[in-house]
Amino acid sequence: MPEEEIIDFIKAKKMMAKRIQEGALHSTPKSVFRIEIKIHPIDEIAWIARQKSDVKIFGANQDNTACIAGIGQAAGVKGRRITSLKKVFSRLRHYLREEYPYLQWYGGLCFDPKRPSKIWQDFGAYRFVLPRFELASDASAMIFCCNMVGKISSKQTKEILKQLDALSLRISKVNDKMQKAGQRSDVPSKKQWDKNVATVLKTISQGGLEKIVLARQTKLKFANKLDAWNILRRLFEVTPNSYHFCFEFGQTVFLGASPERLYRKVGRSMISEAIAGTSSRGQGVSKDNELKEKLLVSVKNNREHSLVVKAIDEALQRLCGDHQHSERPQILTLGNGHHLITSFEGKLKGHIFDEDILKALHPTPAVAGVPQRQALNTLARLEGFERGWYTGLIGYVGLEWSEFVVGIRSALIKAKEMSVYAGAGIVQGSDADGEWQEIEHKISNFIKLIQ
Repeated sequence: MPEEEIIDFIKAKKMMAKRIQEGALHSTPKSVFRIEIKIHPIDEIAWIARQKSDVKIFGANQDNTACIAGIGQAAGVKGRRITSLKKVFSRLRHYLREEYPYLQWYGGLCFDPKRPSKIWQDFGAYRFVLPRFELASDASAMIFCCNMVGKISSKQTKEILKQLDALSLRISKVNDKMQKAGQRSDVPSKKQWDKNVATVLKTISQGGLEKIVLARQTKLKFANKLDAWNILRRLFEVTPNSYHFCFEFGQTVFLGASPERLYRKVGRSMISEAIAGTSSRGQGVSKDNELKEKLLVSVKNNREHSLVVKAIDEALQRLCGDHQHSERPQILTLGNGHHLITSFEGKLKGHIFDEDILKALHPTPAVAGVPQRQALNTLARLEGFERGWYTGLIGYVGLEWSEFVVGIRSALIKAKEMSVYAGAGIVQGSDADGEWQEIEHKISNFIKLIQ
């Protein structure tokens, strides 16, 4: 059979089994072996939802032209603390090979490693996975992949083949019935939120802060266990122009639809975005355009946005030999709101790697504040919950390219509970009621999905 021939999934499984056995025979303690077979397209979400595994990973780009669905773990890198980003990424790069350009790690990092939480313990301060099996697709093709790392014993070979055999193509009928939340609680409460905003505004007036992004956790309880993959599918319908992601580790799932890319690197070229400043959508084209124009001239929103632009610009001055950004903010329109966005691009200096970019850029004033250290200390004191991977980073790392998005517009699901997260930027001129409503608006997509 010619290598480039496209086959169905059932035939691909048989071919995969033979290649796994061949690859195991030639494996060494330091080897990395990847099998890629072109297959006819299948529904990635329906496929991954059907599989049984303690590790499931899904990601899709903004226009849904590139997608990854991963099952199991061939290798993993994780930790409860981040002592050195350089060491973390050195471990990831150790496994990357020129002969496998599509071999990539998938994972993320938490917002603040100094604030660990039991509910995020399966995720840790950072966790990256090289899936055992993958469905990966772009606009031109879909491939079925298997990754094998290190010396594969005969016992391990049998286990991998058993895992392969268990992969099912039978797609379950989608359950369209959604549940209604029986109980809701907000942390902080509205009363505490008002106090927090007043405290922050006082600090800003005294010169202690320029901006801070206060977040809220809205916990919803249900009568029955939630179907995270059904929620993800529905999220696609209401959140266009977003990066969709879902990580299932054990019994805990983190999923979302983030509009915010921190950076994308291809070779020595990189792009980044500043997204801050928000307004709602309008009923009808005329009203919607009116709200866009108001956002563009809003003093409060432009002040908030300019702080993010300044922070990214200063970081890129250190990272890039040259860089530039759009002169004025543009409008990014999503399903339930408009945002101010400024785009950046640049050429990285020769000694700059992913860990340097992350250290310089994260967390931006779009999710933390200015000055950064004072903002982080204030958030730890006021918010009342641990953010975990919310406002942390979600992404992939390959040999020649990498990309990370900010884990916003997201939720954590465990059994019958869902915690939905959102935040609002507080600057001079902010109003507690208005910012509370902005958060309500941001979580409305998740609320719509379950009502």
